[in-house]
This record gives sequence, C-alpha cells and structure tokens, in this order.
Amino acid sequence: MQYFKKIRYYIDKSLARSFIYVVYLLALIVCFVVACITAMDIYFGDGELRNFSQIFLDYFFAAIRGEGENINSTFINILINTLIMLTGLFVSSIVIGILVNSIAESIDNVRSGKSFIDEKNHQLILGWSNGISLVFREFLLANSNNKDSNIVFLDEINPVEANEKIMTMFPNKEDYQKIIPKQGRISDRKYLEMVNVDQARSILINHDDDMESIKAIAAIVNNPERKKDKYNIVSKMNIKENYELAKIIGGEETKVLFFGDMLARVGAQSCLQSGLANVYLDLVNFDGDEIYFHKEDSLVGKTYEEAILSYETSSIIGIEREGDVLINPKREKIKTDDSLIAISMDDDTVIKDGVENVLVDQKKIVKTAPSKNKVDTIYIFGYCEGDLSKLEVICSHLINYLDDGSKIFLVNDNKDSANIESKINPAKDIQISFIEGNCRSREFLEQMDIESGDKLLILSSFNGSNDINKCDAQTLFTLINLRDIEKKENKNFVLTTELINSHNAEIFASNSDDDYLYSEDIVQSMLVQIAENPFLSIFFDNLASPEGSEIYFKSITEYVDVSEPIDFYTICQSASFKGETAIGYQTSEREDLKTLNAGVNINPLKSKKRLYNPDDKLIVFADD
Repeated sequence: MQYFKKIRYYIDKSLARSFIYVVYLLALIVCFVVACITAMDIYFGDGELRNFSQIFLDYFFAAIRGEGENINSTFINILINTLIMLTGLFVSSIVIGILVNSIAESIDNVRSGKSFIDEKNHQLILGWSNGISLVFREFLLANSNNKDSNIVFLDEINPVEANEKIMTMFPNKEDYQKIIPKQGRISDRKYLEMVNVDQARSILINHDDDMESIKAIAAIVNNPERKKDKYNIVSKMNIKENYELAKIIGGEETKVLFFGDMLARVGAQSCLQSGLANVYLDLVNFDGDEIYFHKEDSLVGKTYEEAILSYETSSIIGIEREGDVLINPKREKIKTDDSLIAISMDDDTVIKDGVENVLVDQKKIVKTAPSKNKVDTIYIFGYCEGDLSKLEVICSHLINYLDDGSKIFLVNDNKDSANIESKINPAKDIQISFIEGNCRSREFLEQMDIESGDKLLILSSFNGSNDINKCDAQTLFTLINLRDIEKKENKNFVLTTELINSHNAEIFASNSDDDYLYSEDIVQSMLVQIAENPFLSIFFDNLASPEGSEIYFKSITEYVDVSEPIDFYTICQSASFKGETAIGYQTSEREDLKTLNAGVNINPLKSKKRLYNPDDKLIVFADD
C-alpha cells in the first residue's frame, strides 16, 4: 500500500508542475501500456520475442494514432486492438485537454491583465484613485493628435471590472481601446516589468496610499536592472512628511506634488479674486487652452513685449531659460536657447501668427494710478480633517496679499486653530481670530456678523484618504446655509467653496455667482500636465507662490478706454507698459458670472475687437 501511495504522490507532483512534466508522465504511461500489449502479442499471439523492439514500435505508433495494426479476428488480436484504441483515445483526450487548458489559461491571463505588454512610448498610470477618470480624460486629450500613443494602467483591481468602468467613462470605442488595464501591485518589480516601465514616456503614480506610492517610486528608481536614461515620474502626496521622503527617494527623476500645500496656496489666492479658481483650472487641464514651451528662433534678440505681440492665437506669458521659469519677465530679451511659455489650444497651434506691423491704438491706452489699499475681511470655514497645516499655509499666504487693517476669522470646532496666529506671527497689522463652532449648524451661522462684501472661503475636510462625497456633502451643507442667510438678510457675500468632486458643484449649482475650487480636478490635471512636460512643475510652483508675478483680476478701465470696441493687441500693449502680461478677461455680465467658468475667457483672439463693459476685469500676470 505504501508503494502505491508513493506512485500516487509522484503522479500528483508531476501533474502540478509544468506542461513538460505532464508530457513526460504521459509518455511513460503509454510506453508501459504498449510494453504490456507487446508482451501479450508475443506470449499469446503471433509475435516473436526476437522482434520485440519492432513490435513495440508498431504498437506504440498505433497507440498514438488510436487504431489497431492487425485485422485478425482472434480474441487476443481483438483485445490488443481494443487496448491500443483505448490508449490512443486516452492520449488524445489528455493532449486535447492540456491544449484547451493552456489556451484558456492564456486567455485568462490576458483578461486578468497578467500578460506582458509590448508598448513603447506609452503613458503608464500606477494606481486607481477617485480622480482616475479625469487622469484618463486628460491623457486622451493631450494625445488626441498622436493616434499610436496608448495609456497603460496598473492596479490590483480586476481588469475585467476596470474595463467595464472605463467603457462607462468613455463610451467612444477609439477612447477606451487606448486604455490598457493590467493587474498587479504597483510596487512589485515583476508587475512593473510586465507593463514595460522602462519604455514608458511618463509614469504617473496615482495611488491614494502615500506609502504605496513611495514604495513604487523606490521600486522603479532603485531597480538594479533599470534603464540608464532618467525616468519621468510624477506623483502626489497627502501628508507633508511623506512628501519630503518621496522627494529624497525619487531625486531628480521624480516630480512630487504635496496635495495640501498646493491647494492651500491656490485657495488663498482664489478667495481674494472671484474667478481665479477657473483660471487655474483652465491653465492646468487639456480641455481648451493649455501651457506649452516653444522655441522661436526668429524672435532671438527681440524683447519679451515684442514676443507677446507676435502671436495672434497664443498668449506668451514667460520664458524658460536654462531650466528656470521666468513668468512675466518684463523687458527681458529673448536669448538663443530660450523657450517661450505660451497659452495655446494645442502644441501645434503655437505659431508666430501675429499681425505684421501691429498698429496699436495709443489713444485708447490710459494711464491710471494704482488702486488704493483695500481692507478685507475674510472668513475661513472648516479645516482639513486631522490636520491644521493646510489652514496655516492659507493664512500665511493670505498675509502676503492682504493690506494692513485686514482681518481673518477661522471658523471651525478645533480649538487648536486659536494657536495659528502665534505660529505665523504676521509682520503686518492683520488680525487672525478664531471663532469656535459647528460650520454646519444653521443657528451658529446666523449668529455670525458677516457683512456684505466679506470674503468667505469654505474648506473641504478631505485629507486624501477620507470619503470624498461625504466631505463634499458637509461642505455643501455649509454653502447652502450661507447662501440662504445671504438671501434672507439681503447681503452679498463673496463665496469660494472647495469641492473635491466637480460633479457635486453641478448638482448643487444655483443662480448665485459663487466660485468653486475643484481641488481634485486641479491636482490631477497638474499631474498629467507635468507628466507631459516636467518643466511645468517649476511653472506651477511659481504660479501658486506669492513671490514674483501672479495672476490678478484688475479693472479693464485701468488699461484702456472702453467707450468703443477695442482689440486685445492694444490691451496687451497697455499691460506691457505697466510691466504686466494680459492673458484674458472676465465679463461682468451676471449671466456669465453664474456659469461654471465664471465668465472667464483665456487667450482671446487678439485682432478681434470687442466692446467691453467698464465693470469687466482684465486678467494679468503682475507683481501686485
């Protein structure tokens, strides 16, 4: 009995191994059966012992074919032929079964995303997060002119399920067929090799877990068998400490965005200027005009102002020089290796198509004194759950923009907010006060003495890991109450609301001209933009910084006479005289302000004349 157990164990072990072991075991079984049949033929039939090898080979090939060799009708020959046919049937069924299983396994590997991809110059996305649909969409828009470029996505989600979700997101066959889902852990080098990481044009790490993203960065850059050329890796971090660690591990090959810090800086600027959040979203996504770097040899030696007027359908906003980004460099001259930074519809639309010998209407240009200092009162409702650092960053940035006498009120239920003023210690005469209370309580909000013209910023409690829709629901609860209080008390608040999911803004849209700061949209779009052009990392960092030139909304009457239609060339020239760069305008029509883009128009056609309203705003890059 023990001997048969050993044989059974050997057979089971062989079957559990590869296809070669199964064939080897099958050959042994066939040889044993054929040897027995040969012995039967020699002992009972007409066979002779001296012809054993020949008889064995005849029966062996007969068994492979599944048909007998002798048509003699004696009992022994009938038995032998029956055994040969049964052996052949057994062999063929096993072989067919193995082939069918191998094919099924291969199909299953392909469907389950475990097969190697032979893509080159593809965009590689590691991780499935809440903003994945936006990332897919931005990559598809960015490569709409490149039909051969595909998007490869790696995550532990089942690829069949992922494919169904992708087809729901993008019903167009041309779109969803460009997205190739694969299954595996993003920090496992086996799976990174499967998605051909070394041949990827860019690698965007989009995982919700910071540590998993950091391990993925380490798995790529520290791989002993990695490629010699540098990777183009982009990632985001939700926690400050992880952001610093990711930068150390990734080095020069990795561009890392800190979710909270970046949004805090954008939020600080957006609450002071209605419509600025829409400008940011326009600049960072591929739906409309985007930012491109462009070399133009014919402008070498020309001034920055001359370069601005050389483009009809694009807006020049700066210069890239030796890896540094200069936004609104005023009277700087273009050098040989400089690249112009342009806002344009696409990379192939950045064309020097300005009107020859532009005749700027100098009589329409007005010279006005800078606006007087204005005292602002700002209420900041809420905070990032479990972390006050974002609130601190917003306050520290606001101080750089506010004039003496301004006030900042922090409204939330976290008593530690009272310590923020002492941590920041503002040099200006700006008061930072804490009001403790529940932002979602209607009774509490009604007791607050908010006046018309006060600026209100409602922050999301999203910290990168908690539920997005729940956070947005809490934020919108505060917004709806404040809107109702504003209406009943006949006041006019300047409201800016941070929402993670932009669809929630569309659901709760109202007739008011509120601003929305779409945090997830801005961050995800920035990641895709940087993946397409790593230099944009420096640009976006400068854009959200209080140092240097930033985006401002200024009265158009400070630049030109608007009593008659005027072209944008003249407006650009007037802005240049003030050391500024004009990039668009915001209409004051109330119906336009109610739209989701808040009446913002970026990169208008410069030769087209338009009759502006005295209350319209000019959007410029300026120092203050």
